[in-house]
Amino acid sequence: MTKSSFVKLLREHGIDEKTVVFDDPVRDGYCVKKNYYKWEVSYRERGIDYDCVGFPSESAALLYLLSILIGEDGHNGAD
Repeated sequence: MTKSSFVKLLREHGIDEKTVVFDDPVRDGYCVKKNYYKWEVSYRERGIDYDCVGFPSESAALLYLLSILIGEDGHNGAD
């Protein structure tokens, strides 16, 4: 999965793309960033990263975050 296809899927599910932060050390929200040899997904609030999970590729990290945001069953809880 590429970053552009990820953002497209967010839009299709009615999720504001600003919910996700890419490589920004300041903004709060769900973060996707490269950290040396791996990709990390975390939730950042007030400058602190929570629940950081590492992945071998950006694609795997984006798929993981997508499953969190839209839910395993394809619903994001907004219904």
